[in-house]
Amino acid sequence: MKLRSSLIAPILAATILTPASGSAVMNHSNTSNKSATHETAEHHHKGNHEKELTNVINQYASSDLKTKLTQDLATHKNLEQQLHKTAGFQKQEAQEKAQRKAFYEAHKQEIDSIKQQVKDGKLTKEQAHKQLEVIFGKHEDKDHDKGKEQGERGIQKELKAAVQKKDKTAINAALEKFDQQLQNSNQKLQQEINANK
Repeated sequence: MKLRSSLIAPILAATILTPASGSAVMNHSNTSNKSATHETAEHHHKGNHEKELTNVINQYASSDLKTKLTQDLATHKNLEQQLHKTAGFQKQEAQEKAQRKAFYEAHKQEIDSIKQQVKDGKLTKEQAHKQLEVIFGKHEDKDHDKGKEQGERGIQKELKAAVQKKDKTAINAALEKFDQQLQNSNQKLQQEINANK
């Protein structure tokens, strides 16, 4: 859970200007090729959103706020890299990967059955997605999103609406809130790095 909470700000930065909708059907298999492809696509997707956030900052933020955000984002990226190199983080990441693999193997027949039913036309993609959510809901921590309407998602919606209206005052206010959250996240990352040394 600590790992997830320490990565909130980069996820927010990566998703700040995108709608919160998900894909219709996800391929939840965990084979190495598919996993590597997904990670590459996710990294590319995150990079695009970071560019969009940077563009918003450069276009609308006051000079002081721009400097502060640029520094805090660079600090955050550096702290993340440091955390990823710690033995504690790598151990936890390996454990989580093993848990995901074990979970997938335990539910492989159910997942394959749902895929086959979609191929045979017995299930729609939406029905299959709901069934997969039921299966993966057993595994995923659904409560980690609670309270985010006032947190990251609230700021995300606020910033997106302000950008659409081109309201510079509202954009700066949302960016200030984002920067405050980023600073808090940086403090948590530093604490986690110190704890994982």
